[in-house]
Amino acid sequence: MDKTRIVVGVDGSPQATAAVGWAATEAVRRHAELRVLTAFYRRRSSPDSHSAEERAGDILRRAVAHAREVAPEVEVKCQALPGYAVPILIHAAEEAALLVVGGRHEGGLPGLPIGSVSSQVATQARSSVVVVRGRHGADAGPVVAGLDDSPAAATVAGHAFEEAALHNAEVEALTVGGVKAPDPLGADLDAQLDPWREKYPDVRAHRAYVSGRTDKVLIQRSRSACLMVVGPRTHGYQGLMLGAIGSRLLQRSGCPVLIAR
Repeated sequence: MDKTRIVVGVDGSPQATAAVGWAATEAVRRHAELRVLTAFYRRRSSPDSHSAEERAGDILRRAVAHAREVAPEVEVKCQALPGYAVPILIHAAEEAALLVVGGRHEGGLPGLPIGSVSSQVATQARSSVVVVRGRHGADAGPVVAGLDDSPAAATVAGHAFEEAALHNAEVEALTVGGVKAPDPLGADLDAQLDPWREKYPDVRAHRAYVSGRTDKVLIQRSRSACLMVVGPRTHGYQGLMLGAIGSRLLQRSGCPVLIAR
C-alpha cells in the first residue's frame, strides 16, 4: 500500500506559508509524506523563462525550510512545474489523501485571476481539500461538521471524527435551518453519528441545530473552531462550493475549511 501523501500548493505568499505549516503538522499526525508544489510560466524564447523557474525554486526552498522548521520529522518532497496552477494541483490531488492551499489573497499562482486558485481547486479536486485561513494551528475548539440530509453527510461526519481524533478535539455536528424553523433531521441525524462514535470512542461529539442564515452561522461558529468540515455539493447548502455560501465561507472562515470527499 502506498504511503499516505499530502500535497500543498505554494506561491511565496503569507497564505501559502500558513498552508505549508498546517500541511506539515498534519503530515506528521498522519505519518504521511508531504509534497510541496508550485507552478511557473515557461514562455518560449523569453529571457524571463529562466528567471521564472529560478523564482519557483526559491519559493520551494523557503516552503520546504518552513515545513521542516514547523515539523522537523516530516518527510517532504518538492517540485516546480511549468503550467497553470489549478490543473497541476488537481492532477497531483489524484494521488493524495489531502490537497492543501492557502486562502484567497492579492496575487497567486500563475495563470489565474486574483484569489481563484483556492475556490477552483476546492470545486474540482477529487481528493479532500483544505483551504487554510483564519486561526490555523489553533488547538483549542471543536471540529465543526456542517451536516444536512444529503448522502454527503456521512462522508463529512467521517472526516470530522477522523480529524477530531488526530487533533484531540471534540466534534460539533451542526445543522442550520431557517429562522425559527423546526429541526428537520432531529434524532435521525444524531443516530447517523453512532457508527463514527463507535469507530472513534475517544472522540466526544454532540449535535447542534441553529436557526439562521447558513453562511453567517458557519462563519460565526468557525471563529471558535479548529477546523470546519463541509461537503462539496450538499443540497442543504445549495451547492456549497458553487454558490454564494461556499464563497463566503472560503473568504471569511475563522479557521481552516476541509471540503470532504
